[in-house]
Amino acid sequence: MSKIKALIVDDSKIMRSAVKRALDQLMIAEFEYVEAMDGKDALEKFEEEGGIEIMFVDWNMPNMTGVELSKAVREKGDTDHIPIIMVTAEKSMGKVDMALNEGGANEYITKPFTADKMYKTIEEYFDDDGNLLTSSGDEGEEGKSFFKNMLKT
Repeated sequence: MSKIKALIVDDSKIMRSAVKRALDQLMIAEFEYVEAMDGKDALEKFEEEGGIEIMFVDWNMPNMTGVELSKAVREKGDTDHIPIIMVTAEKSMGKVDMALNEGGANEYITKPFTADKMYKTIEEYFDDDGNLLTSSGDEGEEGKSFFKNMLKT
């Protein structure tokens, strides 16, 4: 099992730690973490670090929001294989729709979250050996659905 390079983006160090702790608890894969304190910092690290394989992104941050970051990453091209998981306190259907369809995020987890909720949201992106799959099977969807995520709870 190789390490999966995960970019954790949140302006709260406590929340970045909570995401890492949940991922470590799941033992779904072995992760190497890159942390960023806002979208602008994350975009710089995404470009400098290279090899980012999965992203966990907060919505509300200074300098650049999570949705703006997701859009910027997707606009770089050849990034559709990188799952972007929005981890945020924003719960309205309109916000979820914006993150998934306009922002290019793949999944949406609301805070506070549990390791179990994290697992149900990201399990489809990993094989049994802890390797990241290149496709979650969602290609070709017209639009992503808030209700699909609701059914996972």
